[in-house]
Amino acid sequence: MSEGRNASEAFRENESGLIRFIAARVGCRATAEDLGQEIYVRLERVSWAQVVNPRAFLFRIAANLITNHKEQARRHAELNEEAMELLWGSFDSATPERHALAEEELTQVWSAMEELPERTRQVLAWSRFEGLSNTQIAVRLGISSQAVDKHLRKAIDHLLCASRGEKNPR
Repeated sequence: MSEGRNASEAFRENESGLIRFIAARVGCRATAEDLGQEIYVRLERVSWAQVVNPRAFLFRIAANLITNHKEQARRHAELNEEAMELLWGSFDSATPERHALAEEELTQVWSAMEELPERTRQVLAWSRFEGLSNTQIAVRLGISSQAVDKHLRKAIDHLLCASRGEKNPR
């Protein structure tokens, strides 16, 4: 018989036991069947002539796949937790007081932006709201990148001072 045929036969003879073994450890029959298919795919890459105990070999592959599956599930859960923390961790409930404070802060920012010279306000908007690079802004306005930097520094300084209730010394 060919190596592939022996591998297929060994898999079919042990498939139901493998699936039960995997399902008991991962807690899901569908996942166990998926991992069973992965075992079958991996058998195509094995030199079957070197396998002394086919059943033990199949269960060793299954145990390794279970370990990999659990590690991937753990990492996936950690990533989900981090994403949820980033999205909702600092989220305060939208109390009327919080809403009023946010509206007040927004009004202060808009007022401070209106105090900026038109070109500086435009540079800030293109940079922060539209995501344009300094080079792109410089090309649009026909000025140097250093001039764009100066406008941005002026705008940010002004907004920081306004947020603290200070007058900008510039």
